[in-house]
Amino acid sequence: MKILLATDGSESAEAALDFLLSFPFPKHSEVTVFTVVDKNVLEVRETERLDEHHRRILQEAEESLLDAGAQLLAHGVERLQEAGWACSSEVRIGHPAREIVQAAEAAGVELVVVGFKGTTGVRRFLLGSVSERVLRYAPCSVLLIRRPATARAETSAAEEQGPCRVLLAYDDSAPARKAVELCASLPMDEKAEVTAVTVLPLITLYRQDIRQRLSSFWRQKKKAAQAALDRVRNQVRWSTPHVHTQLRESPDVSQAILDAAAEIQSDVIMLGDRGKSAIEEFLLGSVTKRIASHAPCSVWVVRN
Repeated sequence: MKILLATDGSESAEAALDFLLSFPFPKHSEVTVFTVVDKNVLEVRETERLDEHHRRILQEAEESLLDAGAQLLAHGVERLQEAGWACSSEVRIGHPAREIVQAAEAAGVELVVVGFKGTTGVRRFLLGSVSERVLRYAPCSVLLIRRPATARAETSAAEEQGPCRVLLAYDDSAPARKAVELCASLPMDEKAEVTAVTVLPLITLYRQDIRQRLSSFWRQKKKAAQAALDRVRNQVRWSTPHVHTQLRESPDVSQAILDAAAEIQSDVIMLGDRGKSAIEEFLLGSVTKRIASHAPCSVWVVRN
């Protein structure tokens, strides 16, 4: 798997690096550690009016920021290489979200990894708005890293964290099946836990949910959804024996997924993104965005 790790040296970017080192990514994966010097920091209006002295100062400032970016990346590259990863690094100057998306497209990467929040200082660039733009426009899957606010994330190396817990948000669509394929391909250990969750949306207006649940059509729909979850379990258990399924009913699909993730203390939510807007569909772009924004853990949005 070709991975682009976007970093700015912030706490969330460090969490993204930690995730790469601890999560069971496919063997022989390679990563490019990437950072962007925000163009706005160097932007000067009417540069043609600058004299030679000030042009030299501007050039030196640019070179200094590029050197700082290279030093920033050296830390991540060193940690990854020590862990046996094949990796490279790249520093660019520009608008962060645009440069990340363009770099991902040019390199043909399969996954962009970004921290969900950045710092508030001069070096900041992985703000929520940048992460959201990357999620929206990236030509590949995107993994948004959020460090869990639990004691599990603060355990020392000697006190190894518990088993990796993955929540698969599943609706039997093509993107969801792609997410299942990816999950099943991961080299998880026998302690890893995967929970596949399907949420059937209820219409609560005028208590239509009661009539909905009583109808034969609804019972058939639940039976079909459970059968689909059983297929997911059979597929994923080749990667880990600890595969569970949940069939939920809720008027709020995204909230039901968020609740499930909190209950099982998942490390990452994996979901397929179909990128359509039909009201009857399950994993809509708006649902994906809400889950990415409010999840208690990292979110892996899988695209074809």
